[in-house]
Amino acid sequence: MAGDALLVIGASAGGVEALVELVAGLPPDLPAAVLVTVHTGDRPRTTLGRVLARAGPLPADQAADGEPLRAGRILVAAPDRHLLVRRDGGGDTAVLSTGPKVNRHRPAVDAMFASAVRARGPRVVATVLSGALDDGAVGAALVDRAGGRVLVQDPADALFDSMPRAAVAAVPDARAAPAAELGRLLATTVQELPVGGDGMTDTPDGPGGDDGMAASRDPAYLRPDESAATRMGCPECGGGLARIDLPHIGYFRCHVGHQYSPRSLEAAQREAAEAKLWTAIAALEEHAALARFLEQGADSEQPSEYALRAEHSAETARLMRERLLGGRAT
Repeated sequence: MAGDALLVIGASAGGVEALVELVAGLPPDLPAAVLVTVHTGDRPRTTLGRVLARAGPLPADQAADGEPLRAGRILVAAPDRHLLVRRDGGGDTAVLSTGPKVNRHRPAVDAMFASAVRARGPRVVATVLSGALDDGAVGAALVDRAGGRVLVQDPADALFDSMPRAAVAAVPDARAAPAAELGRLLATTVQELPVGGDGMTDTPDGPGGDDGMAASRDPAYLRPDESAATRMGCPECGGGLARIDLPHIGYFRCHVGHQYSPRSLEAAQREAAEAKLWTAIAALEEHAALARFLEQGADSEQPSEYALRAEHSAETARLMRERLLGGRAT
């Protein structure tokens, strides 16, 4: 489908309902391939393709690695695989990648959007539906930068409005509409795209996928215009994070390829910090137990140094547990 339009749709919490409404409004002769990423986790398989096939006039199924992209057909991201696009002389194909998580997800909306831009440039229409946090916002900004179009579900219509709001903040000119109207609006937008056009010429910069692509050839990530080292470590692997700035949004990526939009990074840091605090509590309680054991063997009737240490560790653990639980520790 080289030269054809590419419609990419991302969603998370509350997004399946919106997707069903959107797909119902797409025409049977849509002159664009459709790729869909919904945060699915690592379940063995998703039935979303069959659900969407029943909801509207277009055939839909879970994407297979190497499957050609065809106009008027919907491909859905497989669980635990980024759905990417490989440019090919004979036509673009789907790539299922086990590359690093983006915004703590695989599949991730940002990875798919960026890959679509790499393949089709201004011939991409991106849509962000209901979901939490901000996956899709950076990808939407890349689509806009390439001259493509960005639409979002009206936040007032979304069960979870965080993702569409983040996309609008990243692309202020994005068009918003209720899910029931998006199918018709997307079909019109595809017809309005500039004729011709090609993928982005930026050199990719990011991790390799499970198909053997070298890092320098991975289509999921575009080399940023600017990057700046930060003092933060990646919550996933501990590597240093660099900040990349786009006109209306910045994002963060480590050298391995884990990538975070701002809200997703904050959520990941919060979870990592909580996990470290619980680990510290466990270590303190274990130390208190060992110190009490050693204190029992002390010869003196006076409180031993072990008893004092046990008391200090136990009290510190109690206070930390109380703060984490948000009330009195039990």
